Amino acid sequence: MADTATLTSTVSHFRNHQWANSLISSSDYTPIPTDSRRPKPSGEDGFFGATIATPSTIPHVLTLQRRQLNTPLSEPPVWLPATKQDAAASTTPTPGANPADIIMIYDLGGSGIAGHPSTVHGGVVATMIDEAMSLAVAAHASAPAPAGVGAVDKNPRGKTFTVQLDVRYKKPVTTPQVLVVRARVVARVGRKYWVRAQAVQEDEAGAGGHLEWAKRKVVKIDAMAFWIVTPEGQQKL
Repeated sequence: MADTATLTSTVSHFRNHQWANSLISSSDYTPIPTDSRRPKPSGEDGFFGATIATPSTIPHVLTLQRRQLNTPLSEPPVWLPATKQDAAASTTPTPGANPADIIMIYDLGGSGIAGHPSTVHGGVVATMIDEAMSLAVAAHASAPAPAGVGAVDKNPRGKTFTVQLDVRYKKPVTTPQVLVVRARVVARVGRKYWVRAQAVQEDEAGAGGHLEWAKRKVVKIDAMAFWIVTPEGQQKL
């Protein structure tokens, strides 16, 4: 009941933000509880559920999950190109971030997560991206396995681990402001997952001169990661 009440309250909070409300209203996605916002007696999720869950850090988080997950590639994807020249020379495109499996909407509180004035610390941004990626992996690990893939235990939260995270910082993430992180599993081989994510904010330069719905959405961060789901009780790779 507590999770339901929290989810209802969080949805209501973000309904007041035009962009967030449009994402919530999409028929392709449904709001789900953000389990990591609830600290556990064991200490699990203490950082995400307590340390950065304050009025001056990240007071509100809403998670949306795609109702129909697309089947990921069955082989590792091409990694994010290191430079624009590499991207132009690539003959095999890296899969994009849309449609996302998971959309996380963050209400960034203010100075409590700042590195520079009005700028979110890069490590906190990486945490928000990593969290969205973990939920995308969990969504696929809980879904029926594609043909030829071994069964994965249900409810894999707590058994998913980041092996490699490549974060490309394109523009500063500003605060206080809403940040949207879109994450998608682009490939899966057994218990191994490759995940793409983008962190997006509205263009503040357009504020005041444009209608709210017409504000340009700017990709601030681009990221790719390699994840693994471990068997029950296994804590090391």
